[in-house]
Amino acid sequence: MIRVLGTVAVCGIVMLGMSSPAVATRPKAPKAQLKVGIAVKGGSPTTVRLQCGPAGGTHPDARAACQLLEKVDGHPERLNVSPDAACTRELQPQAVAISGRWDGKKVRWGKVFDNACLVKAATGEVFTL
Repeated sequence: MIRVLGTVAVCGIVMLGMSSPAVATRPKAPKAQLKVGIAVKGGSPTTVRLQCGPAGGTHPDARAACQLLEKVDGHPERLNVSPDAACTRELQPQAVAISGRWDGKKVRWGKVFDNACLVKAATGEVFTL
């Protein structure tokens, strides 16, 4: 009888150690949640949402945009994707803006470029909307 109780007790302890209840974990918040916009003089502004870590949102190329922003640790003012780009002197001003949060820090930046080529050269896919 004692031997049976000992075996049951050992089995119970082993079973408790092996089967732990499922612990609900909260999904990790994205690294970045940003609003990205561009306005061309004489045109309508375009705005999209960009989420990074994982890449997503309504941005047409979220993965590429996130990769570029990752390289500058979420500081869009540091972007300089193609510094040697040969852009024309065409004057069609384009205002770009980005705001939101990157890794828990506030992001708010905007700049006016003379044309689309200069926007692309500086920011790559971030403002290709």
